[in-house]
Amino acid sequence: MNSGEAGDTLGACDASCAADLPLLIARYRPALVRYFSRHLQSADDAEDLAQEALVRLVRMPSLSGVLNVEAFLLQIASNLLRDRFRRDKSHQVLQHVSIDEVAKDWPSEDPHGECVYEGNRRLQAFLAALDELSPRCRQVFLLQRYEGLTYSAIAKRLEISVSAVEKNMMRALLHFDTRLGGS
Repeated sequence: MNSGEAGDTLGACDASCAADLPLLIARYRPALVRYFSRHLQSADDAEDLAQEALVRLVRMPSLSGVLNVEAFLLQIASNLLRDRFRRDKSHQVLQHVSIDEVAKDWPSEDPHGECVYEGNRRLQAFLAALDELSPRCRQVFLLQRYEGLTYSAIAKRLEISVSAVEKNMMRALLHFDTRLGGS
């Protein structure tokens, strides 16, 4: 987004509005989705990156030193897009390597006991965190992440607003980040 476009689209926000999650989503999400949509082929990827930008903003321990939340959020969005392009570029390079070349250095396919134990521990931690969510929040999360439904499809199925779906997804993601951040 260029600075003129951002000012017209997002509106001014001081650091205090960062504490109001619904206000943040309502104010910044549509512009972020448009920004990412112009640079990505997938609408789902644009939605995901817009959500990730908002999550990163909310995760900030303090925004007291941020003079312009809008500019700060746009910097986050730009960094996310840059990271996505780097990742996609590195994945394209790996696609051209022969599998035989790569596979010769792989260890046995049999999982080590500690890997199985660690995987089981992480799964149990995830399931416990999932159980801690409210029923509606858990339902929205599972419909989006495991059934692959869009926010609007979830809203129609559950007979709630898209905004309610967004809020529940944000709550779920923040909860998982808090509970599983180190896992």
